Amino acid sequence: MSTQDPTAVAYRRILCPVDFSECSRKAFYTAVGYARLFQAELDILHVSERTLSGAGYEEVEAEATLMARLEAGLVRRLDELQADGLVTNDDRERMILEIAGGKPWVEILRYAEAREVDLIVMGTHGHAGLRHALIGSQAERVVRRAACHVLTVKPDGFAPEVG
Repeated sequence: MSTQDPTAVAYRRILCPVDFSECSRKAFYTAVGYARLFQAELDILHVSERTLSGAGYEEVEAEATLMARLEAGLVRRLDELQADGLVTNDDRERMILEIAGGKPWVEILRYAEAREVDLIVMGTHGHAGLRHALIGSQAERVVRRAACHVLTVKPDGFAPEVG
């Protein structure tokens, strides 16, 4: 018989996928708050959907340059947030930045499994109806397939459809 409290929640590793949208920014701030609360590691993942299958040397080199620029941009943005007091030194010490290529929902799930993530915090654009059916929802795919908890963060001004 376990003596552990079944109602206790403890997140050790949190994943926050970012795509540089407003929803992603809100999810990032939420993830930072949860990481502080639980003193958890925070993995920040950006997935580039560009594919290099059949690409030549120039395309591979261009993709490597793009990935390096994306990583530098992430670091620069974290520096700005730290300068503004929104991210602390302690927060930064617990953060890992990663960039991957592929379908976002697939890479998010792959990363979460490989890193034994306890919680995924991600933004959702809140599309519904035909737009949702045509575009699909990265967050919905992750919610349906993730082995861990997933917290979705809605955009400012989100108005749910009623009826």
